[in-house]
Amino acid sequence: MGIRVLLCLGASSILAFAATDARSQATPSPISPVRVPPVTPVPAGVPLELTLDEAVALALRYNRGIRSAYLQRVVERFDLRVAERAFVPRGEIGVEVVQRRRDDETRGETVISPSATWRTPLGGVIEFVWARADPLKGGGSEYETAGISLNQPLLRGAGVAVNMAPVRIARLQEEINRLQLEATVAGTVSSVIISYRGLIQAQEQVRLAEESLARTRALLETNRALIEAGRMAESDIVQTESGVANQEVAVLQARQQVVSAQLGLLQLLALASRTNVVAVEPATAGRVEVDLESAMDTAFASRIDLLAQRKSLEQMRQSMIVARNQRLWDVSLVASATRDDGPRFYDGFRETDTTVGLRLNIPIGDLSRRQSWLAAETGMQTAELAFEELKQSVESQVLEAVQSVEASWRQVEAARRARALSERALEIGQERLRFGRASNFEVLSLQADLRAADAQQLSANIAYLNALTALDQQIGSTLETWRISLND
Repeated sequence: MGIRVLLCLGASSILAFAATDARSQATPSPISPVRVPPVTPVPAGVPLELTLDEAVALALRYNRGIRSAYLQRVVERFDLRVAERAFVPRGEIGVEVVQRRRDDETRGETVISPSATWRTPLGGVIEFVWARADPLKGGGSEYETAGISLNQPLLRGAGVAVNMAPVRIARLQEEINRLQLEATVAGTVSSVIISYRGLIQAQEQVRLAEESLARTRALLETNRALIEAGRMAESDIVQTESGVANQEVAVLQARQQVVSAQLGLLQLLALASRTNVVAVEPATAGRVEVDLESAMDTAFASRIDLLAQRKSLEQMRQSMIVARNQRLWDVSLVASATRDDGPRFYDGFRETDTTVGLRLNIPIGDLSRRQSWLAAETGMQTAELAFEELKQSVESQVLEAVQSVEASWRQVEAARRARALSERALEIGQERLRFGRASNFEVLSLQADLRAADAQQLSANIAYLNALTALDQQIGSTLETWRISLND
Protein backbone atom coordinates (compact mmCIF):
# COMPACT_ATOMS: atom_id res chain seq x y z
CA MET A 1 0.00 0.00 0.00
CA GLY A 2 2.75 2.43 0.92
CA ILE A 3 4.64 1.62 -2.21
CA ARG A 4 1.50 2.37 -4.28
CA VAL A 5 1.13 5.75 -2.58
CA LEU A 6 4.75 6.65 -3.27
CA LEU A 7 4.37 5.72 -6.92
CA CYS A 8 1.26 7.88 -7.22
CA LEU A 9 3.02 10.83 -5.61
CA GLY A 10 6.01 10.42 -7.91
CA ALA A 11 3.81 10.28 -10.98
CA SER A 12 1.94 13.39 -9.85
CA SER A 13 5.22 15.22 -9.35
CA ILE A 14 6.43 14.26 -12.80
CA LEU A 15 3.13 15.39 -14.40
CA ALA A 16 3.22 18.67 -12.53
CA PHE A 17 6.79 19.32 -13.60
CA ALA A 18 5.94 18.48 -17.22
CA ALA A 19 2.93 20.80 -17.14
CA THR A 20 5.02 23.57 -15.66
CA ASP A 21 7.68 23.07 -18.32
CA ALA A 22 5.04 23.08 -21.06
CA ARG A 23 3.58 26.34 -19.72
CA SER A 24 7.02 27.87 -19.61
CA GLN A 25 7.57 26.91 -23.25
CA ALA A 26 4.13 28.09 -24.33
CA THR A 27 4.55 31.47 -22.62
CA PRO A 28 8.11 32.64 -23.19
CA SER A 29 9.63 34.99 -20.70
CA PRO A 30 9.86 38.60 -21.78
CA ILE A 31 13.09 39.48 -23.57
CA SER A 32 15.07 42.14 -21.83
CA PRO A 33 15.75 45.15 -24.08
CA VAL A 34 19.19 45.39 -25.62
CA ARG A 35 21.02 48.53 -24.63
CA VAL A 36 22.00 50.51 -27.68
CA PRO A 37 25.34 52.22 -27.30
CA PRO A 38 25.21 55.98 -27.76
CA VAL A 39 25.84 57.00 -31.33
CA THR A 40 28.32 59.76 -31.95
CA PRO A 41 26.48 62.58 -33.72
CA VAL A 42 27.45 63.10 -37.31
CA PRO A 43 28.98 65.57 -37.91
CA ALA A 44 30.84 65.84 -34.61
CA GLY A 45 34.06 67.13 -33.16
CA VAL A 46 35.45 70.59 -32.65
CA PRO A 47 33.09 73.13 -34.27
CA LEU A 48 34.39 74.66 -37.48
CA GLU A 49 32.91 78.14 -37.61
CA LEU A 50 32.43 79.46 -41.12
CA THR A 51 31.27 82.78 -42.48
CA LEU A 52 29.50 82.85 -45.82
CA ASP A 53 32.57 84.33 -47.51
CA GLU A 54 34.72 81.51 -46.14
CA ALA A 55 32.24 78.89 -47.33
CA VAL A 56 32.30 80.35 -50.85
CA ALA A 57 36.11 80.45 -50.80
CA LEU A 58 36.28 76.79 -49.75
CA ALA A 59 33.88 75.83 -52.52
CA LEU A 60 35.99 77.63 -55.12
CA ARG A 61 39.03 75.69 -53.95
CA TYR A 62 37.68 72.23 -53.20
CA ASN A 63 34.32 71.71 -54.92
CA ARG A 64 34.64 68.71 -57.23
CA GLY A 65 32.39 70.11 -59.92
CA ILE A 66 34.49 73.27 -60.21
CA ARG A 67 37.73 71.28 -60.20
CA SER A 68 36.41 69.01 -62.95
CA ALA A 69 35.41 72.05 -65.00
CA TYR A 70 38.92 73.51 -64.71
CA LEU A 71 40.44 70.17 -65.77
CA GLN A 72 38.18 70.10 -68.81
CA ARG A 73 39.37 73.58 -69.74
CA VAL A 74 42.88 72.21 -70.28
CA VAL A 75 41.59 70.04 -73.12
CA GLU A 76 39.37 72.80 -74.50
CA ARG A 77 42.21 75.33 -74.65
CA PHE A 78 44.38 72.80 -76.46
CA ASP A 79 41.57 72.21 -78.97
CA LEU A 80 41.63 75.92 -79.78
CA ARG A 81 45.41 75.85 -80.13
CA VAL A 82 45.15 73.02 -82.65
CA ALA A 83 42.45 74.83 -84.64
CA GLU A 84 44.43 78.07 -84.80
CA ARG A 85 47.44 76.24 -86.27
CA ALA A 86 45.49 75.35 -89.40
CA PHE A 87 47.63 77.74 -91.50
CA VAL A 88 50.97 76.98 -89.89
CA PRO A 89 53.35 75.05 -92.17
CA ARG A 90 53.76 71.44 -91.18
CA GLY A 91 56.82 69.33 -91.76
CA GLU A 92 57.68 65.68 -91.66
CA ILE A 93 60.89 63.70 -91.96
CA GLY A 94 60.87 60.11 -93.13
CA VAL A 95 63.84 57.76 -92.81
CA GLU A 96 63.91 54.35 -94.45
CA VAL A 97 66.51 51.59 -94.51
CA VAL A 98 65.76 48.90 -97.10
CA GLN A 99 67.45 45.91 -98.66
CA ARG A 100 66.65 44.98 -102.25
CA ARG A 101 67.43 41.77 -104.12
CA ARG A 102 67.42 41.69 -107.88
CA ASP A 103 69.05 39.13 -110.23
CA ASP A 104 71.03 37.54 -107.43
CA GLU A 105 72.29 40.95 -106.44
CA THR A 106 71.60 42.24 -102.95
CA ARG A 107 71.75 45.94 -102.33
CA GLY A 108 70.93 48.04 -99.29
CA GLU A 109 70.23 51.74 -99.12
CA THR A 110 68.99 54.46 -96.81
CA VAL A 111 66.34 56.91 -97.90
CA ILE A 112 65.74 60.28 -96.24
CA SER A 113 62.59 62.10 -97.33
CA PRO A 114 61.66 65.37 -95.60
CA SER A 115 58.44 67.08 -96.67
CA ALA A 116 56.50 70.24 -95.86
CA THR A 117 52.90 71.34 -96.38
CA TRP A 118 51.41 74.80 -96.05
CA ARG A 119 47.72 75.55 -96.29
CA THR A 120 47.07 79.23 -96.95
CA PRO A 121 44.09 81.28 -95.72
CA LEU A 122 43.01 81.61 -99.37
CA GLY A 123 42.52 77.85 -99.54
CA GLY A 124 45.65 76.96 -101.47
CA VAL A 125 47.90 74.07 -100.51
CA ILE A 126 51.63 74.19 -101.19
CA GLU A 127 53.61 70.98 -100.81
CA PHE A 128 57.35 70.40 -100.98
CA VAL A 129 58.95 66.95 -101.04
CA TRP A 130 62.62 66.03 -101.20
CA ALA A 131 64.13 62.55 -101.05
CA ARG A 132 67.68 61.22 -101.16
CA ALA A 133 68.83 57.61 -101.35
CA ASP A 134 72.37 56.49 -100.47
CA PRO A 135 73.80 52.97 -100.64
CA LEU A 136 74.77 51.23 -97.45
CA LYS A 137 78.04 50.05 -99.05
CA GLY A 138 80.32 51.68 -101.53
CA GLY A 139 80.05 51.02 -105.20
CA GLY A 140 76.34 51.57 -105.43
CA SER A 141 74.34 54.46 -106.79
CA GLU A 142 72.63 57.40 -105.21
CA TYR A 143 69.85 59.65 -106.38
CA GLU A 144 67.85 62.69 -105.31
CA THR A 145 64.40 63.92 -106.15
CA ALA A 146 62.63 67.14 -105.23
CA GLY A 147 59.20 68.46 -105.98
CA ILE A 148 56.93 71.37 -105.22
CA SER A 149 53.23 71.65 -106.02
CA LEU A 150 50.44 74.20 -105.68
CA ASN A 151 46.71 73.58 -105.62
CA GLN A 152 44.72 76.81 -105.42
CA PRO A 153 40.90 76.53 -105.45
CA LEU A 154 39.11 79.20 -107.45
CA LEU A 155 35.48 78.44 -106.49
CA ARG A 156 34.82 75.73 -103.94
CA GLY A 157 37.13 76.17 -100.95
CA ALA A 158 38.48 79.53 -102.14
CA GLY A 159 38.60 82.73 -100.12
CA VAL A 160 39.50 83.87 -96.64
CA ALA A 161 35.92 83.78 -95.35
CA VAL A 162 35.34 80.09 -96.01
CA ASN A 163 38.81 78.98 -94.92
CA MET A 164 38.82 81.03 -91.74
CA ALA A 165 35.33 79.79 -90.79
CA PRO A 166 36.59 76.67 -88.91
CA VAL A 167 39.01 78.84 -86.94
CA ARG A 168 36.28 81.33 -86.10
CA ILE A 169 33.99 78.47 -85.03
CA ALA A 170 36.74 77.13 -82.77
CA ARG A 171 37.28 80.57 -81.23
CA LEU A 172 33.56 80.97 -80.64
CA GLN A 173 33.48 77.50 -79.07
CA GLU A 174 36.31 78.55 -76.76
CA GLU A 175 34.24 81.54 -75.66
CA ILE A 176 31.25 79.24 -75.10
CA ASN A 177 33.42 76.87 -73.07
CA ARG A 178 34.59 79.73 -70.91
CA LEU A 179 30.99 80.82 -70.40
CA GLN A 180 30.15 77.26 -69.38
CA LEU A 181 32.93 77.43 -66.79
CA GLU A 182 31.45 80.67 -65.48
CA ALA A 183 28.04 79.01 -65.32
CA THR A 184 29.47 76.09 -63.36
CA VAL A 185 31.21 78.37 -60.87
CA ALA A 186 28.21 80.68 -60.52
CA GLY A 187 25.81 77.78 -60.06
CA THR A 188 28.04 76.16 -57.46
CA VAL A 189 28.45 79.43 -55.56
CA SER A 190 24.69 79.94 -55.53
CA SER A 191 24.17 76.37 -54.29
CA VAL A 192 26.70 76.92 -51.50
CA ILE A 193 24.97 80.16 -50.49
CA ILE A 194 21.55 78.49 -50.39
CA SER A 195 22.95 75.50 -48.47
CA TYR A 196 24.75 77.78 -46.00
CA ARG A 197 21.56 79.69 -45.32
CA GLY A 198 19.77 76.38 -44.90
CA LEU A 199 22.25 75.57 -42.14
CA ILE A 200 21.63 79.00 -40.57
CA GLN A 201 17.91 78.33 -40.64
CA ALA A 202 18.34 74.89 -39.08
CA GLN A 203 20.55 76.28 -36.32
CA GLU A 204 18.06 79.05 -35.61
CA GLN A 205 15.27 76.48 -35.50
CA VAL A 206 17.17 74.69 -32.74
CA ARG A 207 17.54 77.96 -30.82
CA LEU A 208 13.86 78.79 -31.22
CA ALA A 209 12.84 75.27 -30.20
CA GLU A 210 15.01 75.47 -27.08
CA GLU A 211 13.59 78.88 -26.19
CA SER A 212 10.06 77.54 -26.63
CA LEU A 213 10.96 74.56 -24.44
CA ALA A 214 12.32 76.92 -21.77
CA ARG A 215 9.10 78.96 -21.85
CA THR A 216 6.98 75.83 -21.52
CA ARG A 217 9.09 74.59 -18.60
CA ALA A 218 8.75 77.98 -16.92
CA LEU A 219 4.99 77.71 -17.38
CA LEU A 220 5.15 74.26 -15.82
CA GLU A 221 6.84 75.72 -12.74
CA THR A 222 4.18 78.42 -12.60
CA ASN A 223 1.47 75.76 -12.77
CA ARG A 224 3.03 73.87 -9.88
CA ALA A 225 3.19 77.03 -7.81
CA LEU A 226 -0.47 77.76 -8.55
CA ILE A 227 -1.42 74.19 -7.62
CA GLU A 228 0.44 74.46 -4.31
CA ALA A 229 -1.38 77.73 -3.67
CA GLY A 230 -4.69 76.04 -4.41
CA ARG A 231 -5.45 78.29 -7.35
CA MET A 232 -5.28 75.58 -10.07
CA ALA A 233 -6.59 72.08 -10.33
CA GLU A 234 -3.96 69.36 -10.48
CA SER A 235 -5.47 67.96 -13.67
CA ASP A 236 -4.75 71.20 -15.55
CA ILE A 237 -1.01 70.63 -15.35
CA VAL A 238 -1.26 67.67 -17.74
CA GLN A 239 -1.60 70.05 -20.67
CA THR A 240 1.64 71.80 -19.75
CA GLU A 241 3.49 68.53 -19.23
CA SER A 242 2.31 67.41 -22.65
CA GLY A 243 3.54 70.71 -24.08
CA VAL A 244 6.98 70.15 -22.52
CA ALA A 245 7.17 66.69 -24.08
CA ASN A 246 6.15 68.06 -27.48
CA GLN A 247 8.76 70.80 -27.29
CA GLU A 248 11.43 68.25 -26.40
CA VAL A 249 10.50 66.34 -29.55
CA ALA A 250 10.69 69.58 -31.55
CA VAL A 251 14.20 70.23 -30.22
CA LEU A 252 15.35 66.75 -31.29
CA GLN A 253 13.82 67.20 -34.73
CA ALA A 254 15.48 70.58 -35.14
CA ARG A 255 18.86 69.13 -34.20
CA GLN A 256 18.43 66.42 -36.80
CA GLN A 257 17.71 69.10 -39.40
CA VAL A 258 21.00 70.74 -38.45
CA VAL A 259 22.83 67.47 -39.14
CA SER A 260 21.16 67.16 -42.54
CA ALA A 261 22.01 70.77 -43.41
CA GLN A 262 25.62 70.25 -42.33
CA LEU A 263 26.01 67.17 -44.49
CA GLY A 264 24.56 68.96 -47.51
CA LEU A 265 26.96 71.88 -47.11
CA LEU A 266 29.95 69.61 -46.50
CA GLN A 267 29.15 67.75 -49.71
CA LEU A 268 29.34 70.99 -51.69
CA LEU A 269 32.54 72.06 -49.94
CA ALA A 270 34.10 68.60 -50.44
CA LEU A 271 35.03 68.44 -46.75
CA ALA A 272 34.98 65.40 -44.47
CA SER A 273 31.45 64.34 -43.60
CA ARG A 274 32.20 64.31 -39.87
CA THR A 275 33.29 67.94 -39.81
CA ASN A 276 31.15 69.85 -37.32
CA VAL A 277 30.63 72.94 -39.44
CA VAL A 278 28.79 75.86 -37.85
CA ALA A 279 27.37 78.85 -39.72
CA VAL A 280 28.09 82.08 -37.87
CA GLU A 281 26.35 84.60 -40.13
CA PRO A 282 23.27 86.24 -38.59
CA ALA A 283 19.88 85.36 -40.04
CA THR A 284 18.94 88.99 -40.59
CA ALA A 285 17.80 90.65 -43.78
CA GLY A 286 18.08 94.25 -44.86
CA ARG A 287 16.18 95.70 -47.77
CA VAL A 288 17.95 96.01 -51.12
CA GLU A 289 16.44 98.36 -53.67
CA VAL A 290 16.07 96.69 -57.07
CA ASP A 291 15.42 98.63 -60.26
CA LEU A 292 13.64 96.53 -62.87
CA GLU A 293 15.04 98.32 -65.93
CA SER A 294 18.62 98.10 -64.63
CA ALA A 295 18.10 94.43 -63.87
CA MET A 296 16.83 93.83 -67.41
CA ASP A 297 19.79 95.65 -68.97
CA THR A 298 22.23 93.69 -66.83
CA ALA A 299 20.56 90.39 -67.72
CA PHE A 300 20.70 91.00 -71.48
CA ALA A 301 24.34 92.05 -71.21
CA SER A 302 25.64 89.48 -68.71
CA ARG A 303 23.37 86.46 -68.58
CA ILE A 304 25.55 83.46 -69.37
CA ASP A 305 23.08 81.32 -71.29
CA LEU A 306 22.07 84.30 -73.43
CA LEU A 307 25.68 85.09 -74.28
CA ALA A 308 26.35 81.43 -75.08
CA GLN A 309 23.33 81.30 -77.39
CA ARG A 310 24.60 84.36 -79.25
CA LYS A 311 27.94 82.65 -79.77
CA SER A 312 26.19 79.50 -80.93
CA LEU A 313 24.14 81.51 -83.43
CA GLU A 314 27.32 83.03 -84.83
CA GLN A 315 28.77 79.53 -85.15
CA MET A 316 25.77 78.53 -87.23
CA ARG A 317 26.35 81.54 -89.51
CA GLN A 318 29.95 80.47 -90.07
CA SER A 319 28.81 76.93 -90.83
CA MET A 320 26.35 78.40 -93.32
CA ILE A 321 29.22 80.13 -95.14
CA VAL A 322 31.04 76.82 -95.51
CA ALA A 323 27.93 74.91 -96.58
CA ARG A 324 27.03 77.52 -99.21
CA ASN A 325 30.56 77.45 -100.60
CA GLN A 326 30.59 73.66 -100.81
CA ARG A 327 27.79 73.78 -103.41
CA LEU A 328 30.11 75.45 -105.95
CA TRP A 329 32.04 73.63 -108.66
CA ASP A 330 35.56 72.46 -107.90
CA VAL A 331 37.76 74.67 -110.09
CA SER A 332 41.41 74.83 -109.11
CA LEU A 333 44.67 76.19 -110.39
CA VAL A 334 47.33 73.47 -110.25
CA ALA A 335 51.06 73.79 -110.74
CA SER A 336 53.99 71.54 -109.96
CA ALA A 337 57.70 71.19 -110.55
CA THR A 338 59.90 68.12 -109.98
CA ARG A 339 63.59 67.49 -110.45
CA ASP A 340 65.31 64.10 -110.46
CA ASP A 341 69.08 63.65 -110.19
CA GLY A 342 70.15 60.16 -111.29
CA PRO A 343 73.17 58.07 -110.28
CA ARG A 344 76.61 59.61 -110.53
CA PHE A 345 77.84 57.17 -113.17
CA TYR A 346 75.17 58.63 -115.46
CA ASP A 347 77.10 61.83 -115.79
CA GLY A 348 74.86 64.80 -116.29
CA PHE A 349 71.58 62.90 -115.84
CA ARG A 350 69.04 65.41 -114.58
CA GLU A 351 65.40 65.71 -115.39
CA THR A 352 63.04 68.60 -114.59
CA ASP A 353 59.29 68.43 -115.10
CA THR A 354 56.94 71.41 -114.69
CA THR A 355 53.18 71.59 -115.14
CA VAL A 356 50.62 74.40 -114.93
CA GLY A 357 46.91 74.11 -115.58
CA LEU A 358 43.30 74.25 -114.45
CA ARG A 359 41.31 71.39 -113.01
CA LEU A 360 37.52 71.19 -113.06
CA ASN A 361 35.39 68.63 -111.24
CA ILE A 362 31.63 68.74 -111.81
CA PRO A 363 29.56 66.54 -109.48
CA ILE A 364 26.71 64.68 -111.12
CA GLY A 365 23.87 63.19 -109.10
CA ASP A 366 25.47 64.12 -105.76
CA LEU A 367 22.89 65.64 -103.40
CA SER A 368 25.05 65.51 -100.28
CA ARG A 369 26.30 69.09 -100.68
CA ARG A 370 22.78 70.42 -101.03
CA GLN A 371 21.83 68.30 -98.03
CA SER A 372 24.60 69.89 -95.96
CA TRP A 373 23.57 73.36 -97.05
CA LEU A 374 19.91 72.69 -96.24
CA ALA A 375 20.85 71.32 -92.81
CA ALA A 376 23.03 74.36 -92.09
CA GLU A 377 20.31 76.79 -93.17
CA THR A 378 17.67 75.01 -91.11
CA GLY A 379 20.02 74.89 -88.13
CA MET A 380 20.67 78.63 -88.36
CA GLN A 381 16.98 79.47 -88.55
CA THR A 382 16.28 77.15 -85.62
CA ALA A 383 19.07 78.80 -83.63
CA GLU A 384 17.59 82.24 -84.36
CA LEU A 385 14.19 81.10 -83.11
CA ALA A 386 15.79 79.57 -80.01
CA PHE A 387 17.61 82.84 -79.35
CA GLU A 388 14.39 84.85 -79.56
CA GLU A 389 12.67 82.33 -77.28
CA LEU A 390 15.50 82.58 -74.78
CA LYS A 391 15.36 86.38 -74.80
CA GLN A 392 11.68 86.32 -73.93
CA SER A 393 12.29 83.65 -71.29
CA VAL A 394 15.06 85.75 -69.73
CA GLU A 395 12.77 88.78 -69.62
CA SER A 396 10.05 86.75 -67.89
CA GLN A 397 12.47 85.17 -65.42
CA VAL A 398 14.03 88.51 -64.46
CA LEU A 399 10.60 90.09 -64.04
CA GLU A 400 9.51 87.20 -61.83
CA ALA A 401 12.74 87.35 -59.81
CA VAL A 402 12.36 91.09 -59.15
CA GLN A 403 8.73 90.64 -58.11
CA SER A 404 9.78 87.74 -55.88
CA VAL A 405 12.31 89.98 -54.12
CA GLU A 406 9.69 92.66 -53.48
CA ALA A 407 7.10 90.14 -52.31
CA SER A 408 9.63 88.45 -50.03
CA TRP A 409 10.47 91.77 -48.39
CA ARG A 410 6.82 92.48 -47.70
CA GLN A 411 6.61 89.05 -46.08
CA VAL A 412 9.61 89.93 -43.91
CA GLU A 413 7.90 93.10 -42.70
CA ALA A 414 4.62 91.27 -42.03
CA ALA A 415 6.43 88.47 -40.20
CA ARG A 416 8.22 90.99 -37.96
CA ARG A 417 4.94 92.64 -37.02
CA ALA A 418 3.30 89.27 -36.38
CA ARG A 419 6.17 88.19 -34.16
CA ALA A 420 6.08 91.38 -32.10
CA LEU A 421 2.33 91.08 -31.60
CA SER A 422 2.60 87.39 -30.64
CA GLU A 423 5.27 88.20 -28.07
CA ARG A 424 3.14 90.98 -26.58
CA ALA A 425 0.07 88.71 -26.48
CA LEU A 426 2.04 86.04 -24.61
CA GLU A 427 3.26 88.57 -22.04
CA ILE A 428 -0.32 89.69 -21.43
CA GLY A 429 -1.52 86.09 -21.20
CA GLN A 430 1.15 85.20 -18.64
CA GLU A 431 0.19 88.20 -16.49
CA ARG A 432 -3.47 87.21 -16.63
CA LEU A 433 -2.56 83.64 -15.67
CA ARG A 434 -0.79 84.85 -12.54
CA PHE A 435 -3.94 86.67 -11.47
CA GLY A 436 -6.20 83.77 -12.39
CA ARG A 437 -7.87 85.59 -15.26
CA ALA A 438 -6.58 83.26 -18.01
CA SER A 439 -6.56 79.52 -18.38
CA ASN A 440 -3.53 77.34 -18.78
CA PHE A 441 -4.74 76.31 -22.23
CA GLU A 442 -4.79 79.94 -23.38
CA VAL A 443 -1.17 80.49 -22.37
CA LEU A 444 -0.08 77.28 -24.10
CA SER A 445 -1.85 78.44 -27.24
CA LEU A 446 -0.14 81.83 -27.06
CA GLN A 447 3.24 80.12 -26.65
CA ALA A 448 2.52 78.01 -29.73
CA ASP A 449 1.58 81.17 -31.62
CA LEU A 450 4.87 82.82 -30.66
CA ARG A 451 6.80 79.72 -31.72
CA ALA A 452 5.05 79.78 -35.08
CA ALA A 453 5.69 83.53 -35.45
CA ASP A 454 9.40 83.02 -34.72
CA ALA A 455 9.62 80.29 -37.34
CA GLN A 456 7.70 82.42 -39.82
CA GLN A 457 9.99 85.39 -39.33
CA LEU A 458 13.07 83.19 -39.73
CA SER A 459 11.69 81.62 -42.90
CA ALA A 460 10.81 85.04 -44.30
CA ASN A 461 14.33 86.36 -43.69
CA ILE A 462 15.96 83.34 -45.33
CA ALA A 463 13.50 83.44 -48.24
CA TYR A 464 14.29 87.11 -48.89
CA LEU A 465 18.04 86.50 -48.88
CA ASN A 466 17.60 83.52 -51.20
CA ALA A 467 15.43 85.64 -53.49
CA LEU A 468 18.30 88.12 -53.82
CA THR A 469 20.66 85.24 -54.64
CA ALA A 470 18.21 83.95 -57.25
CA LEU A 471 18.00 87.44 -58.76
CA ASP A 472 21.78 87.51 -59.07
CA GLN A 473 21.58 84.23 -60.96
CA GLN A 474 18.84 85.46 -63.27
CA ILE A 475 20.70 88.62 -64.28
CA GLY A 476 24.09 86.87 -64.48
CA SER A 477 25.82 88.93 -61.80
CA THR A 478 26.70 86.24 -59.26
CA LEU A 479 30.43 86.32 -59.97
CA GLU A 480 30.46 90.12 -60.01
CA THR A 481 28.51 90.34 -56.75
CA TRP A 482 30.99 88.05 -55.01
CA ARG A 483 34.01 89.56 -56.82
CA ILE A 484 35.06 86.21 -58.23
CA SER A 485 37.54 86.12 -61.11
CA LEU A 486 38.17 82.86 -62.91
CA ASN A 487 41.66 81.38 -62.82
CA ASP A 488 41.52 80.51 -66.50
